[in-house]
Amino acid sequence: MCVDLTLTTMLVSALGAIGANATVIILACNVNDAACRDAARAAAQTTSATQALMAAQTQLNIHSHGAFFVTQPALSSTSAPDFVYNDFGGSPPPDTSSFVAVTTIVNINIPAPIIFFGTKFGSGPIVYRKRYVFPIVKEKFYG
Repeated sequence: MCVDLTLTTMLVSALGAIGANATVIILACNVNDAACRDAARAAAQTTSATQALMAAQTQLNIHSHGAFFVTQPALSSTSAPDFVYNDFGGSPPPDTSSFVAVTTIVNINIPAPIIFFGTKFGSGPIVYRKRYVFPIVKEKFYG
């Protein structure tokens, strides 16, 4: 009886830890996805690279959530290839559209690290990246 209870308790604890980790990872993916999409959309509605960068950073600041396990979304870098504002000087080549590309990152701290055959999963932060590309709204879009 005690052996059954011990094994069942260990199994339920392991499943609970896996469930907690999966929940935090899914939350982080959703937060970063929404933040990246909003940052790219805001950057696409501007008329210069400087304004686009400021608009993207402003949108990312709006997505502040103060969570311990998931950091606030941030731009991966403010230069290419992570942040690209390409308006082709106002006259894009034929069959080409002006675009903005934004890459954001979040760091995920796993609440319950799992040790499996000597490998420790979740001992350090997991970095999740997301990239969105939007056409610049102020110019003609070529499909």
